[in-house]
Amino acid sequence: MSEPSEPLGASRPRILKATAVALVVAIALLFVAVLPAEYGIDPLGTGRWLGLTALAGVSETPEPRPTAPAAAPTSFKEDVYTVELRPFEGVEYKYRLEAGDSMVYSWEASAPVKFEFHGEPDGAPAKYFDSYAKGKESAGRGGFTAAKPGIHGWFWENTEATRITLTLRSAGFYSRSIEFRDGDRTERKFFDR
Repeated sequence: MSEPSEPLGASRPRILKATAVALVVAIALLFVAVLPAEYGIDPLGTGRWLGLTALAGVSETPEPRPTAPAAAPTSFKEDVYTVELRPFEGVEYKYRLEAGDSMVYSWEASAPVKFEFHGEPDGAPAKYFDSYAKGKESAGRGGFTAAKPGIHGWFWENTEATRITLTLRSAGFYSRSIEFRDGDRTERKFFDR
């Protein structure tokens, strides 16, 4: 004798649960594999880690730049940059360094800010960058030597509802600085003394 079949209404919760699980798995696969492999969009960084961005034609390492004449030696510079960040506002400030150029720096904010110290090498694909350090602090200091020519610096973000003042002091062998704020790019050249 066969067992009585389960009423149709009792299987509905199981079907809904299975559908929800399938949807979560599909979304995870979309972000982990499909977007990086098909479109070169890698919001989680897993595509680069798994080598999937290469399938979309996105180079995982920047293409080498055509050989150019060696840059003239950069002379020693000093810089002080002070900025006031409005609530939930971010700013980027970077220096132009050639490969092998160095700088020392210290920055201090009136409250903890979210930060990332990173670089954009010359010839890298759009939106590619090397990340050196990130976190949420009210100060940072250290030294840096550029392994590749490009712009290297910080993104700071005020995650509080009050204004924050931030001051960066640096000294080193850079030729100019670039501020990215509110969609604007402001470039400053340093002159030899």
